[in-house]
Amino acid sequence: MKLKGKLGIFSIFFSVLITIMFWSFEQPVKDLAFIGQVSQLLGTLALLGFAWNNFISTRQPILDKLFDGLDQSYIYHKYLSIISLALAMVHAMTIGMSKAQNLAPGTRPVKSIFIVLGSPSMTLFIILVIVAFMAKKIDYEKWKSIHKLVLIPYVIALFHYYGSSSYVVFGVTPFSLWINIVNAIGVISAVYSLFIYEKSSFKYRYKVVNTQFVAKGMLQISGKPIGENLNYKAGQFAFLKFVDAKLKFPSHPFTISEAPHKDEIQFTIKSLGDHTGSLLKNLKVGDEFAVENAHGQFNYLTGTPHQIWIAGGIGITPLRSFYQTQIPKEFSIDFFYAYNNDQEGAYVEEINSLPKRDNFRVHLYDSSKIGFLTAAEVAKHMSKDVSVDVYFCGPKPMRESLRKGFETGNLKVNALYFEEFQFR
Repeated sequence: MKLKGKLGIFSIFFSVLITIMFWSFEQPVKDLAFIGQVSQLLGTLALLGFAWNNFISTRQPILDKLFDGLDQSYIYHKYLSIISLALAMVHAMTIGMSKAQNLAPGTRPVKSIFIVLGSPSMTLFIILVIVAFMAKKIDYEKWKSIHKLVLIPYVIALFHYYGSSSYVVFGVTPFSLWINIVNAIGVISAVYSLFIYEKSSFKYRYKVVNTQFVAKGMLQISGKPIGENLNYKAGQFAFLKFVDAKLKFPSHPFTISEAPHKDEIQFTIKSLGDHTGSLLKNLKVGDEFAVENAHGQFNYLTGTPHQIWIAGGIGITPLRSFYQTQIPKEFSIDFFYAYNNDQEGAYVEEINSLPKRDNFRVHLYDSSKIGFLTAAEVAKHMSKDVSVDVYFCGPKPMRESLRKGFETGNLKVNALYFEEFQFR
């Protein structure tokens, strides 16, 4: 898979370099050993990482461009959390060593309330990071509620910084001004994502005009715009929520399951046992839902002309929007759809009824009858002399199995494109 989010990586590293450069020209206003100066730099870099994480949580459209998709930005969010916490822990260990060097023999360090705040802040961060790693066992809504608690240790960490830093914190030095800008962005981003985002970002309103079960536990929802219609591209996803409080369905990310239409939008939702299960039971025509901006860079038009599309189960949704578009004549597509049985194969009849196109070939695989789809099986239908791009949407185990098969097989795969729908 090609490296994604190069602009985002550059932006993060550039902000780190700026921080280190400004720090290198800054002199502490208190007597502080060199190890203490480095320790405070590490603490400042931790705040920089947390500010980046808060900004990523705002889901601003610029994140799609920086990280090659909002879904990809959450990968960086995850690793930034780990790195920032590690920096904070090293800061806590080394700052104590520095203070010990500056103390006269037999004396004890004087601890202000601001210094003491560093320990509880780090402890809370550790707990929340552990919870984040357990997120696969926690449903999406519970995880979102727990995630809001990150604001508490972050605010404590800021009080710790401004109350205990050995550097100028409210002056006009480059280092002070830069860190204050970083912290301001972090605070504004946190306030926006926690208290403003849900109320202001869902500006596209729709009324449900049709619902249809397209497979077992998979409901297709068609909405007609009430006012402005969302502008999106085939393959993108959006966060949607239902306005009616009785449905108890807060915002979730879902792929838009049809190609762009002027007066309609469709989502196909699979019951996963949380709020989605309740929605599928209670939703009715006439209910209203709201949609945020379209996100994602899962776009086959940016790939090479020879492509393989692979869908597994509910992963049919973005690829359905692909095949509904006017595929350029210079493209050659082999589309593989794997599903468990006739009841769980969404849109199979629709796919079978698609008009024949010389540059678009369909391969349906009912795994209950012929086994799982493998890279070797895909390769049987492809020329070994042509390089291809693979666009995949489906379960992670299926993706990893295919990836390994492509790596060891004789098919020339340029890149495997997929979206990271793990927003936790």
